[in-house]
Amino acid sequence: MKIKIVITGHSKGIGREIAKNLIKLGYEVVGISRSTSNIKNLSKEYKCDISDYSNVKKIFKKIKKFNILINNSSITKFSKNYIKNFDKIVKVNLSGTFYCSYESFKYLEKNSSIINLSSINAYQAFPNNPGYVASKGGVKSLTQSLALDFANKNIRVNSISPGYFNIGMGKLSYKNSAKRKKRLNRMIINRWGEAKDLFGLINYLISNESSYVTGQDFVVDGGWLAKGL
Repeated sequence: MKIKIVITGHSKGIGREIAKNLIKLGYEVVGISRSTSNIKNLSKEYKCDISDYSNVKKIFKKIKKFNILINNSSITKFSKNYIKNFDKIVKVNLSGTFYCSYESFKYLEKNSSIINLSSINAYQAFPNNPGYVASKGGVKSLTQSLALDFANKNIRVNSISPGYFNIGMGKLSYKNSAKRKKRLNRMIINRWGEAKDLFGLINYLISNESSYVTGQDFVVDGGWLAKGL
């Protein structure tokens, strides 16, 4: 019987590459996103704004039983209005992650795993986007809370905090030569991250090799947070 994986935000960026790799590895993959992806051999996909709990509830009721949840869906900008921007980012990134996790608890098989995508913004403040920084810090803390609360069903909950990647939200900065160089100078490993740099860790957290790991955050940032002078 195939392992069934549900991933949010699968239609674009890093989420799309993760979904494609999981399919390549032979998993049954179900996608949830605001737009369709047309990914080959995707088992099923559902259009959903995860900031709407009633919608999330309906979608998971349709999916029913599965083994792994990857909460990847995230936004970094919504509106030029400072308050609206903050509220919507937190609603999608933090509340949406909680909604999907909460609903998945009903349908996840025992000895399952939830993987949340946080960010190095959970550790360091970056300018002019308090909603994103706050939401990703919240996802990291939420991971610990859910790891404790979901333990009675043997569901492990961990998170991954990527640094600067040349895909998804980091794509615009990567294309800007000045920004790309400035960020590169902060990394110990002298290159930007690629989607494939997350695959090994995700595979580990899916597998039984990580059966004694829960409530943890794994930073994948080329040494960004570790670098001093």
